[in-house]
Order: sequence, then structure tokens, then C-alpha cells
Amino acid sequence: MGLVEANGLPGLSPDKLQKYVPDPNGFAQFVRNRYHKTYVDYVISPSYELHKEMGILRTTITGQLLEEDMSFARFFSGRILWDESMASNAYRWVVDNPSGLICCLVGADHVKFTGSITGRFQRMAKEQQLDCTSVILNPTLIDTRPSGSVSMLSNVAALASGPNDLTLQLRYLKEGVAVGSEESRLPESTGGVLALADYLVLSDS
Repeated sequence: MGLVEANGLPGLSPDKLQKYVPDPNGFAQFVRNRYHKTYVDYVISPSYELHKEMGILRTTITGQLLEEDMSFARFFSGRILWDESMASNAYRWVVDNPSGLICCLVGADHVKFTGSITGRFQRMAKEQQLDCTSVILNPTLIDTRPSGSVSMLSNVAALASGPNDLTLQLRYLKEGVAVGSEESRLPESTGGVLALADYLVLSDS
């Protein structure tokens, strides 16, 4: 992933890219639909801005130092490659173990709103009709809002009020409807909604 964060997807040799992305057409198509673009605007773009504010965009995930801040395109490329490789490894395991059950423990950003591992696994497993269930354990306000949009104080206050302030769905627009336009506010412009997860597990302890 460090190679991609430093040089973009062309930084990977064809053999390495094939290892992480066995379905290049599906990989490319997945990021072109409207719901994934909404996920990117809500989850990945704010995460990039938070990394920028923290001054950590000159170091790749593998510790390589860069001469300048990583561009959003390279940050995005690294992120989607990470998600695709996790999803494809899980998919391979399930195919190789047809009576098995795999449980993947990952960060919330890699699960929520179907834009990362879960959506990618579902794309790969569509023909086999394999189940993929997402569960988020004890989500907080910070987990359901864009990175950097909730202060720790707000999060503590939300914890005291319970799960009522969590964002449970993310609305996306139909193709051709401009974000922020008058038309985008109309109910009929809704393309659909993305659920935070299939299940939320909340514990008081």
C-alpha cells in the first residue's frame, strides 16, 4: 500500500496489482456509481482532510517518508486498494471453504455505509449468493459522522444520551442530480439510502 500512496496505482507491477485486485473491471466499476461517490464525500474525503490537519500525509502507512503531502488521489487509491484486498482475501477464503464462516475484525470506516469491504465482498460474491453481514460494535457519534466533524466533548455528550444521535442512514442522489441543487432537496431525487451497518451492538459495560 505504501507504493500506491507514494506513486499511485501505477506504482504497482501488474503481478502485484493482480494479487490485490483479481477483478480489475469490478474494482473500477465499483467507484463509479453514485452511492460510492456519496460514501467517498462522507467518509474518505473528511478522513483525508483530518490527516492533512494532523500533518501526517508525508508518511505512508508503511512508514515511507514523502517529499510533500500525499495527494488526495493517492490517499484515495491506497484506501480503495486496502478495502479491495481485504474483501478479495475474505472472498477467496469463503470460496475455498464453502462450509466455513469467516469473521473479519476491521475499523468502522472499512464497514460503514457499504462503501468499503462489505460492498466489495457483495460485488464479488453476487453470483454465488454468499451472505455478508456487517456488525458495528458500540458505535459512537464520531463513528457515524465525517472525520473531524465531531469534537471529543460532543462525542462524550452523545454517549450520555445514547444511540439516538447516531447517523444510521446515508442518502445518495440519483445519477444526473447535482449535489446542492434545488432538485437535490426533492424526495424524488433520492437514489437510495446506505445503512450504517446490518446490525449495531450496543453495550452499557
